[in-house]
Amino acid sequence: MSIYLENMTAVQNENQKGILGHLMWYSVGKQLIKTDELKNKLIQSGLEEVWMPNTIRPADAFRRATKEIETRKATANAGVFENYLIREVFADKDYVQRNIVVESVNQAGKRLDYNSKASVITLDKKNVSITFVSENETAKELCIEAEQMFNIFKDNYSAQQLRVMVNKILQSLAPTPVRPNGGIYFVPDSHTDGLGKLVKFTSSLENSEGFKIPVVNTFDNRNMVNSKLNEHLESILNDCKASGNLRKGQVKEIIENANAVILNYKNYKGIVKDESVQFEQKIMKIRSEITRMVTDLS
Repeated sequence: MSIYLENMTAVQNENQKGILGHLMWYSVGKQLIKTDELKNKLIQSGLEEVWMPNTIRPADAFRRATKEIETRKATANAGVFENYLIREVFADKDYVQRNIVVESVNQAGKRLDYNSKASVITLDKKNVSITFVSENETAKELCIEAEQMFNIFKDNYSAQQLRVMVNKILQSLAPTPVRPNGGIYFVPDSHTDGLGKLVKFTSSLENSEGFKIPVVNTFDNRNMVNSKLNEHLESILNDCKASGNLRKGQVKEIIENANAVILNYKNYKGIVKDESVQFEQKIMKIRSEITRMVTDLS
């Protein structure tokens, strides 16, 4: 079922009665943001500090910085390239060692040579500093680049971390995907206040935006919500049924998503009351699948 936003019924005054909820979409662009600045934006938007991402650990910043320097370079020999790759060789409570390995390959990808210690880069967790020893100039330049990025990453959250954060906040608002691949969500009116805060927060970020448009309580719009909620429940139910050969961590994520959908359903009872029997039957099936998965895990 296709949804065309230009055909959706909206109102000028969001305080007017008869609002089912809102359609919401957002984007978070490339950026780096310091911890204090991010915390201030949360507070200014009316959100709680509990939504802050985990504290940036030096080891995470180190791994991210060293991963960033992986590259492929041409050589003086025609058709021969050098892949500069990162391999972690040691980690404990005090240090992390990662090596730059250089893999010489031809155009077909066949390995011609391999140097596992072109550079040895070590993180001292206690002093939050890195040192390196290099065997060639290119690897040394990459180490310097990694050190520069480490000094940035250890104090700044990335766009990807912000996207995860925003998605977690959104998931607390009982959203239902409107498009099969996500990107646009329906949020019921019971979470209008929280949604307003999220839109304000997302719009305050660099290269980012958030939008919401109210959805009026009309026959067509109720059908839209019914249809999309039904598709969402079916998707969750199918994920549960297909969990048999997945890793334990993946199964736990499916269980978490399924429990969230069951909990969120109470926000939709007033909208889908004409189809309540159908939806409650699906909820019962999801509960049954959750019990099965939990039993299988134990």
